[in-house]
Amino acid sequence: MNKFIYGIILTTFFTIHSISAQEVTLIAGGDVEWSRMINKPKYYYDSDKASEKMRKDGWRRLSFIASDESKSHMINTYGVDPDSPKKHHIKSIPLNLEFSTVEEEYAHPFLKIAPILKKADIAFINLETPLSDTARQIGAFKTSTAFAKAIKDAGVDVVSTANNHSLDAEGVGLIETKEVLLANKIEVIGTGFNLEDARKPVIIEKDNIKIAFLAYTYGVNPTRTDIGFAFHNRSGAMPLDPFLIKEDIKRVRQQVDYIVLSFHWGLENKQEIHPASIEFAHDMIDSGADVILGHHPHVPRGIEIYNGKPIVYSMGNLIFGHTHTNWKDNFLARITFSKKKICKLEIVPVAGKMQDIGQPFVLDGDRAKEFLEEIKTQSEPLNTTLTIKKNIGTVRIKK
Repeated sequence: MNKFIYGIILTTFFTIHSISAQEVTLIAGGDVEWSRMINKPKYYYDSDKASEKMRKDGWRRLSFIASDESKSHMINTYGVDPDSPKKHHIKSIPLNLEFSTVEEEYAHPFLKIAPILKKADIAFINLETPLSDTARQIGAFKTSTAFAKAIKDAGVDVVSTANNHSLDAEGVGLIETKEVLLANKIEVIGTGFNLEDARKPVIIEKDNIKIAFLAYTYGVNPTRTDIGFAFHNRSGAMPLDPFLIKEDIKRVRQQVDYIVLSFHWGLENKQEIHPASIEFAHDMIDSGADVILGHHPHVPRGIEIYNGKPIVYSMGNLIFGHTHTNWKDNFLARITFSKKKICKLEIVPVAGKMQDIGQPFVLDGDRAKEFLEEIKTQSEPLNTTLTIKKNIGTVRIKK
């Protein structure tokens, strides 16, 4: 055989082999929030709970601007301190951090976790707070737009903004959040100027592998209304609507190798996985999705490999500006893709208890082992076996 032709054949073979052997890693984290504010009520209500509209005597409740006078009235008349956590549900514990500059404040939570985010080809988080310097805060959270640069500097590539806090800074904040993230070259999924904009997928190509990202939420506060969902003539977040999701999957299926769905769902502070969520997840996989990333419960849950596709029901938190006594350690989900298949899912345990939630780090030693054993136990009823080695839990995907 002619040496020149033989050389071309060898070069072609090794080029094709190299391309087929290429792998892309996606690392995903749970909820991120950094407003660091624990707000006392601005108004007091003379009903048993702030959520109730009627008093015990059948009359509509009265609203009092929070002041020393109205507080004394509530205590003397009803025997209840309206600023107590039991009355207004704010049971957060502050982190009590002090910073000399804004840059230092916003870089702080990512300092120890950024290296593992940067090491992946693609890094994803759920952003649980609007970013705005101008919008009116009407919900629990609002963070300065300066936080966007810190997110980018930490290595994050894709952010879901579809969650129950999407409208915490009203529609102005929702749009400003998306704009400032895009300005910092961070891709945004799940919210938009209208329904069509909110449902647009983000497609990222790495090493000849194309991955689409889409995001949805069970609701937007106040969740008893639909005001937070995007519509044809209204900005908002994408609803967890199975018909819309299936349509979105169908739209993008032929354009990419893999489809990753981000779901803000489930009950807060509950590690149990509801049978309906399992059924819902299976339906989405059967409809063409390849990966489901879950968040909102604020605690980690078991994982499942269904027909060769990873379902991460909840990664728990990643970063928060306050803490709770019942919050646990959490995990990053690291997924390896080749051109032809999803190769493996790895569970990377990260610190999340008490003050650690303000600056999480990768766990090791006994704390990592204890956490991974818990996730392994939670995953067994889902017919998924986690192998624990060197502080990492791994599921090799055969299909």
